[in-house]
Amino acid sequence: MTQQPSPMERQGALVQELGTVLLASLDPPADWRHVGAAFLPHGTAWAGRFVITAADDAVPGGGDAPFAEGSRIASLLDELQSVSAEEGAPLLSLRLDLSRPEPERIALGSTLNRDRDPGDLDGLGGVDAQVAQRLAERFGAESLPGWVRDLLP
Repeated sequence: MTQQPSPMERQGALVQELGTVLLASLDPPADWRHVGAAFLPHGTAWAGRFVITAADDAVPGGGDAPFAEGSRIASLLDELQSVSAEEGAPLLSLRLDLSRPEPERIALGSTLNRDRDPGDLDGLGGVDAQVAQRLAERFGAESLPGWVRDLLP
């Protein structure tokens, strides 16, 4: 009889997979030192902001992007949101920090937000009435923070 992984173990595996998919999607320059990413709900999918820093501390890339519903990154974030809900509250935003302390090693850090208003990315993404309704339909209004429930019709 095999034991199912705990929600926290599943969450860790999803964050790792998301980091891998993100690096492959962004295709940073060979000398990258840090990649920062923030993800917010965006309608029925997700939006992200990225900053890529090279070894010389220059910022060679980054920007904001919406992810289509059903895309690999949106699907991983949806799954992470579901696992987060199993622990009491759905994910409202995520920050990933990938760094290379050595050229052959990558460190991954994450901050999951389940209760604070994540704001928006200069008008892209954020928790509004549409997102609140979608969260209530998926996870139940009782699992949402009060400020999100206040957005429901």
